[in-house]
Amino acid sequence: MRNPTFRIVLCVCLMALAVIMAAFTAAGFRRAGAPADGALMLGAWQGSVAVFDRGDPSAPQYVTDIELSALRAVDRALIEHGYPVADRETLERLLEDLGS
Repeated sequence: MRNPTFRIVLCVCLMALAVIMAAFTAAGFRRAGAPADGALMLGAWQGSVAVFDRGDPSAPQYVTDIELSALRAVDRALIEHGYPVADRETLERLLEDLGS
């Protein structure tokens, strides 16, 4: 390993590998068709809280068992007007809070 050219090539390869790994991590290894973070919205659907894709609010991705009538008036108004969600962790926390 005294050859400086080998060390340079090795360092370049390791840096390229680090960049590729960072790109995959940043992409979040999302499944094809899964919405990106920030693309979700809580909304109302047939009297329940539902999760929508902000790009297609015509039909929910899934409907929760949280009834709108059980929510406080402020929360119900936010949900009825559509509440954007920054990421999946925030979504889970909001649903947990609304369901309790």
